[in-house]
This record gives sequence, structure tokens and C-alpha cells, in this order.
Amino acid sequence: MATLLEIFNRPVLMSYMDYDPIVPSPFVQSGAFVADSRLAALLAGGSPTFVVPYIGGIDAGLEPNYGNTIYTDIAMPREIEGGSMQGRVAYLNEGFREASLQRYLTQVNALEIIGGKLNQLWLNSAENRARATLAGLRNYDQANGKLLTTDISAATATANSGFSFDAFVEVEATMRPSQRGKGVMIVHPQIAAKIRKNNQAELLQTQANIPPVTVYNGRALIESELGTKLGTGANAKYVSMLANTGAFSYSQVPGNDDLEIDRTAATSNGAGDRVLWTRRNMLIHPQGFGFIAAESTLTGGTERQALSASWGDLQNAANWEITLDPLDVGFRFLISNL
Repeated sequence: MATLLEIFNRPVLMSYMDYDPIVPSPFVQSGAFVADSRLAALLAGGSPTFVVPYIGGIDAGLEPNYGNTIYTDIAMPREIEGGSMQGRVAYLNEGFREASLQRYLTQVNALEIIGGKLNQLWLNSAENRARATLAGLRNYDQANGKLLTTDISAATATANSGFSFDAFVEVEATMRPSQRGKGVMIVHPQIAAKIRKNNQAELLQTQANIPPVTVYNGRALIESELGTKLGTGANAKYVSMLANTGAFSYSQVPGNDDLEIDRTAATSNGAGDRVLWTRRNMLIHPQGFGFIAAESTLTGGTERQALSASWGDLQNAANWEITLDPLDVGFRFLISNL
């Protein structure tokens, strides 16, 4: 049987790696992740934090000025809201022992198979960070006026307090019309099951070479247990999280010495092992929010040093602040019973 060292060819494996992979992903296919060239340059520069300027939306609902012929009539310009958002890079890595890769090492093209699995690993990691971020934004909103939340739940669940199409429409009504029916909706598996039982979900083929996406009223439907259920039993509350098209700025680049093999002599009680290491510097940032946690409070690392925001850090309400008018923020939360 071939060993990892015998078949490993770093340039070949890298040729099968796509650092911004277009693979089956509701976040990518829905447009909720948008590539931002400014962030890619910052990632490549090595800075752990970044500040990116933003410009708020222009409200076309306000009546414009009407010109006339009176010289002393002075039109007053509108102000466009602007500012900056602060974010933080996550330095991620993962290693795989040769034993866990062994079943692939006798394939005709083992490196292509491994490369595809690493692509999927990092895209799944990006989606998990987005889910944790959404939970954190919801926690922030709960502590700061609930401006992005529609809550129809009841202490004792009733037919009117459960998830429904009417409730979904009420949530989307708090957004600008151009943002409705787009992006993703992350729900608890039991809410997803209710949607399917009511025949309200459909499969949408976005590209010919990848599987279809489950869609609910224009939004890609994603199931997750992270931050989507409060309490237990018949009166449990469920949090459905909506993220619009372009809600997340997204970028990732290979970390230092990505794709290398490490030989250890003492492990396996002296028999030794080989480990394939993959490293990624990643940024998933919600538009309209700043990540303001002090580096000394972060937990993404070890007790000796933590430079990255962990999933727990991303879910901490105190680590976020809103930087846009709530109407221009592309996130909403629906709290309901089942």
C-alpha cells in the first residue's frame, strides 16, 4: 500500500485546491457570501485586525428637490451615512494523520481526492463561523433594543405563536424591498421539518454541475442547531436567522506553509507518524457590524496565546457593535414557537 510520503507532491496537491471554492454551499450559492478585494489584500498583509470604510444606503423614499428659477432658493444636500467597520482575521489549521488518510492513498488520484476534501473542510469552517456570527449578532440585538428581531413566541405555545409564512413575511417587511426574498435563512431542524411537511420548500438548481439548493420563499434554507433553539419541550422557542445577499464579506488565503507533511518520531509509542497540515487565514465579516473585542479577551488559541475569535467569541454579544442604520443591516431574527 502506498504511503502519504510516497505519493505526496505539494505542487500537485495545491493545483487541486481552490482557495475560494465554488462547491455545493447554500451560503455561496445564495450570494450571502460576497468576496471583498479589500479584505483579501489585508489578509495577505498579515494584519490580525482590519478597518474597512463603508457607505450607508440612500433612501429613495425621500422626495427629491424640485428645481426652480429663484436664485436665492438654496437646495440642501442630503448626508450619506458612512464610517468604518472593525474586524479580525482567524488563523486556522488542521492536521490529518496518515492513518486517517490511508483509505485514499491507493486511489488512482489520491491527491485530487484529498484536495477536494480540504476544500470542503475550509468552506464548512467558513459556514460554521457565519452561523456563530449570526448567533452573536442576535445576542447583541437582544441586549440592544431588539431592533432586528420579530418575536411572536409565547410562554405557552399557541397556533399563532408558531413559525408560519405570515410571520416570515412580517420579518421581511422590516427590510428594504430590494432585499426581500434573497439570501439565506438558517433554521432549527424542527422548523425545517415543519416547512417540508407543509410543502413550502422547493429545490432550486443554481448551477448544472452542483446539487440543487433547498429554498424557502427565495431564501436558501440551511439547517443548524447552533443558536436556533431556546428551552425545551412544547414551549421551546426557535430562532430563525435571515441573512441577505451580500450580508457577509468573505475572504480566505493560504496560511504560512500550507500543505506540509510533519514526521514525528515519538508518537504511537515510538512507531512514529506522518501528518498532513493545512492552514488557512480566514475572514467572515457581517456588513453593518464591528467586531470590537479586545485581543486579551479572545479564546481562539491556547491559554498562552489566543489571536483568533473562537465560535464562542463570535457568539458573545459584548464583542459586537452596530455601525449602520438598522434598516440597512442585512440581518433579521424571527423568534417563534414550533
